[in-house]
Amino acid sequence: MKRLSYFLLVTALLFNLIGCSYQNPVIASLPAYQSKEFYTSGGFQDFTDYAKYVYAVDITPSLANSQYFQEATPADLAEIVLYLENFEQWVETIGRELKQNYDFDKSLLTPGDYFYLDSKYASESAYKKFYSYNIYFYDTDTGILYYFHNNI
Repeated sequence: MKRLSYFLLVTALLFNLIGCSYQNPVIASLPAYQSKEFYTSGGFQDFTDYAKYVYAVDITPSLANSQYFQEATPADLAEIVLYLENFEQWVETIGRELKQNYDFDKSLLTPGDYFYLDSKYASESAYKKFYSYNIYFYDTDTGILYYFHNNI
């Protein structure tokens, strides 16, 4: 009977854990968005994501006080462009739904917008720094937060 009780307890815990969905801490740190589009391609480890979170209200004050985001300077934007060029190469390579729905325009990158760049290998060689990264870019003019993830 103890084994059966133990088995049922473990099974219930596993179902509870599996039922819990992942909540992105960066997105969770911001006010609620009005709508979201999310596109992905890849598998268990190697995947590429693109998302757009549309906000009905100005979230600039939240971004200015965020532990993640910072206001973009021209130097920051030049670095972001390097990552986006890498990202766009992957979008072209992968194709499918991701390519059909990728619509980011780099002309949106302007000083005063907000971003968060999380690159696992940022301090590595020019090639390796693109192995795994997340970019969150908030365009203050449109009220859209763009999310780019690549992990090869």
